[in-house]
Amino acid sequence: MKKLAWRFGAWSLLMIGILALPAPAQEKPEKVRVAVATSSMAFLVPFIAKDRGFYLKQGAEVELIQMRPNIAVAALLSGDIDYIELIGSAIRSAARGLPIRAISTSIKSPFFSVIAQNKFKSVRDLKGATIGIASIGGTNHISTRLTLKEFGLDPEKDVKLIAIGDEKLIYDAFKIGRTEAVVLAPPYSIQLKREGFPILANTAQYVTIPFSGLGTTLDRIKSNRAQIKKLLKAEIEALRYLRDNPAGTVEVIRKRFSMDDKTARESYDVVVDAFSRDGRVPLDGVDILLQIEKDQKLIPTTVTPQMVVDASLVEETLKEMSGK
Repeated sequence: MKKLAWRFGAWSLLMIGILALPAPAQEKPEKVRVAVATSSMAFLVPFIAKDRGFYLKQGAEVELIQMRPNIAVAALLSGDIDYIELIGSAIRSAARGLPIRAISTSIKSPFFSVIAQNKFKSVRDLKGATIGIASIGGTNHISTRLTLKEFGLDPEKDVKLIAIGDEKLIYDAFKIGRTEAVVLAPPYSIQLKREGFPILANTAQYVTIPFSGLGTTLDRIKSNRAQIKKLLKAEIEALRYLRDNPAGTVEVIRKRFSMDDKTARESYDVVVDAFSRDGRVPLDGVDILLQIEKDQKLIPTTVTPQMVVDASLVEETLKEMSGK
């Protein structure tokens, strides 16, 4: 009996000792800084990845920092940020010889609308007009240029393009009469339509170029592929969530952009089909971007899509996510 009591006592002490041991420390999430150009639907995928915890799930504590594309590229090269969600800027920078590559895309076709004061009935009528856009050199600017050309207008000579910044600022500038037309994505395009202003064109009908997606430096691609794939896994999960969970996505849109349920739902319906299904960068769309740069003699004619896009990371990530 004494022997049994001794064994029980020893076992109890052992269990107490085990329970008293500190729990194994959880790995702290990596802090990652990512630039976005505006607080708009163009960056819905990183917003979903952050708001729904997909970045944290992959071990990344992501800070989304709003900055103009040219400043974002400079910050990326200086190490002040780690990634840009500006695939157009990544492509153009790489084409100019900077050590940057585009990695993934969230949106395969820009979903901007050209909206004007009521005196304009067609895009052709905008000759001589002042048009508000987000920034010079960004996808909003390129989409505007290409759409204007489709209607026979020279974006350099026939209109005045003003870079205003955030979409809310573009909306406000239009409402106070600073501009005669604007190029906006939902929800602001929907709001202006509700207010009675005509939508003259939707850029998705005329422009097929990658719009929003990750880019980073060659150094990071070489030295920290694991971190890049964490972000890619989170954003691919966000892309799937966007299509599979409309209600949850509408909630993110409503909270992010402080809008009512009806506007959030309309915004979702307008943009959902423009999003990529897997994050792969469409090289034919990249070729269009490069050709624009070549036509303006800004980059060598020998630059190819394969020289500015690193497609291997998305392929590796998709393979890992499929378990193959």
